[in-house]
Amino acid sequence: MERRKFKRFSVQGNVEGNIILKADIEIIDISLNGMLFMITKKLNTNSRCRVNLNIGDARVGLDGSVIRSNLKESRQIQSDFQPVYEVAVKFVRLSDKRKSELQKIIDHLKECSDSTDY
Repeated sequence: MERRKFKRFSVQGNVEGNIILKADIEIIDISLNGMLFMITKKLNTNSRCRVNLNIGDARVGLDGSVIRSNLKESRQIQSDFQPVYEVAVKFVRLSDKRKSELQKIIDHLKECSDSTDY
């Protein structure tokens, strides 16, 4: 007896989809045009991604295109080793509102950076 609530059926032909991947990133640098970050998940060059930045009270969601994704190192996390990729993303379809929100985040990061310089 089948225990599924809904019956499944086989798909004929080519049907594509995408998955939204949630992963923490370590930002290396950022501008209004794009950003460079480290991540433990592989992102394919020319793929699209969504980056949600939350810094203090400022929040912005940015669509991007992966320009470069290179294996940089591996890190031990608990008892496991994970690959770490350096990823360059170019922001796409950046509205004036999002550009303004991003600029606020960049300004905040500059202030934090300036206060820690010696």
